[in-house]
Amino acid sequence: MIKVLIVDDSPVIHRLIETVAAKHFTQQYTFFHAMNGEEGVQRTQKENPDLIIMDIEMPVMDGLTATRYIMQQNPKPIIVFSAATKKIANLVMLALEAGAVDVIEKPENLTSTEVESYLLQTLFQRMKIFYGFKVIKRFNPETVQRLAQEQQKLKQIAEKKKSTEVPYPIVGIASSTGGPQTLKRILSQLKKTSYPIIIIQHIPKGFIEGFREWLLKATQLECDFAQENIYPKPGVVYVVNEDKHLSFNSRGEFSFIDKPPIFGIRPAADYFFESLGEVYKERAIGIVLTGMGEDGCKGAEKIKANGGTIIAEAEEDCIVFGMPKAVIEANLVDKVMKIDEIVNFLNNLSEHF
Repeated sequence: MIKVLIVDDSPVIHRLIETVAAKHFTQQYTFFHAMNGEEGVQRTQKENPDLIIMDIEMPVMDGLTATRYIMQQNPKPIIVFSAATKKIANLVMLALEAGAVDVIEKPENLTSTEVESYLLQTLFQRMKIFYGFKVIKRFNPETVQRLAQEQQKLKQIAEKKKSTEVPYPIVGIASSTGGPQTLKRILSQLKKTSYPIIIIQHIPKGFIEGFREWLLKATQLECDFAQENIYPKPGVVYVVNEDKHLSFNSRGEFSFIDKPPIFGIRPAADYFFESLGEVYKERAIGIVLTGMGEDGCKGAEKIKANGGTIIAEAEEDCIVFGMPKAVIEANLVDKVMKIDEIVNFLNNLSEHF
């Protein structure tokens, strides 16, 4: 039996998850319950669950604080299951930073049948993936900030003169489960880039604004939303806040395509990588980071066919080795890199343009 702790101040949520589990996964789960973060921390110590489903906004102790305590004392795979208001979205990103493995948006305005289907495709799918998942203890935020500041003092950043005659590359990044944490780790170490970075991150739309603001605080680069008919600018990181697939028009400007989701995902990395390869050809660089599934693999074929470059995150650094594994097994990868190697590659890239 898989032991699952539900930490949520809504009795409805507790009943809903248990009802779906009883209907579709007979005798697979044992559920424990906590109505606030403080109870969640206590029950984690007492019950030693395999998985934790964590709300964010709760009385007594919120889910972010509870996540930090749990990840410092007795780390467990924590799936954030929360509403997506702007206030909560910012806290959710901090929970991911503290060690939560994924985030799922609570459903709204759905019928009971739709809610059941939604939970099966999202929450229970993640529970299956993260059962048995190894997590590590996290430093508290003050320690992390102190270490980051000390490290920054040791770095001497020398900017080289950049040629205006050489076209700069376009870097596209595809990431899913574990992506926010990995992206922050990469972007926080980048100098001012002489090329744009465009990110396709699988994350519920309600959390995108919080995701962008979270990245802004972590990087020296600008971070903006991709907009129709706008040319990607060097030194800017772009994320997508549209329920459409991102592509490029013939002039190399951003363009959105209103086509069905791929693998249930929109925007999908496959559409983006295909267009990136077709328009930018040998200047296209696709980086595939941690994530489940194989989104980005088909699009990577187009980048390679047009002379571009594909980099995959190394298995030992991935939270979920799905998307990188797909492009590696398809023989599309020019180089497999650990996160720190990706950082070095991107910083060195600026010195050539």
